[in-house]
Amino acid sequence: MRRTLCKAALVGATIGVSVNLVGDYWPHEPADDFAGFVAMALSPFPLGLLLGWATKLPYWPLVGVLAPFTMYGLTMIELPFSWGIPEGNLFRLLTFAVPAMIGFLLTAWLCALESWAVGAAIAGTLVLACWAAPLVAGAISASERTRDFKNSGVPLVAPVIPNYRLASVDEWSLPEMVSLTYYPTAADNDGPAIAAYIRRATDATPKAACANPIPNSGWKTVTPCKEISPGVWRTRLENESTLLFARHGDALVQVAANDTPESALLAILPTFRPITAEELAALG
Repeated sequence: MRRTLCKAALVGATIGVSVNLVGDYWPHEPADDFAGFVAMALSPFPLGLLLGWATKLPYWPLVGVLAPFTMYGLTMIELPFSWGIPEGNLFRLLTFAVPAMIGFLLTAWLCALESWAVGAAIAGTLVLACWAAPLVAGAISASERTRDFKNSGVPLVAPVIPNYRLASVDEWSLPEMVSLTYYPTAADNDGPAIAAYIRRATDATPKAACANPIPNSGWKTVTPCKEISPGVWRTRLENESTLLFARHGDALVQVAANDTPESALLAILPTFRPITAEELAALG
């Protein structure tokens, strides 16, 4: 049994490395990754059969056919947690190498046991784990995001915009700011998205923030900053986006949108209300 498991581990580790190489180097058009994805997804089957035969792995035809399914089942369990894996080629390699090695080990062991009852029980456990993994990962991720919002020091406020819904929050802007995006609620409303940005009032005055908009995605301002209402400053960017800046308690707030009347954006500023870290995390 030990020799069988050692061979299975070797075959699985080799396939895990090979899958990454196939995905990286399979010839395809730069703008179309589909061919590379298909080649990567199918490669464990012929490779498993070939390596199983070459290493004289017991039950190699059965292992070669079934182990890739086990491998992808384990990958589905692993992927929801990949947000916590550092970036880099080594860690990306482990994303497939570890499930491949465990998948071939597990399949070879089950085939050696020759017990369909045990196999069915483990297969059922895998299916259950595939179903539960995204839920568990989502709960962990939401908890992490909630903590990040609470610890950022940015005042947690958000506008309530009539006929618009708060659709998403860009958590990558933390801890400098909270970035919110609103979309029209009506299905037949093709109005522009509205963005709201919240920073600490100590970061800058509305006038100073208007002179140096953050974020601006590289667009330059095309109109000088102007105070259009007491404490409210306005400018416009090259992409025709209108930006308003103001204070709201201990927060520096900014609203921005394309093709939206200045008066409509001005009406949003009084609607800012407190929002919880949990509500923001749920939008992540």
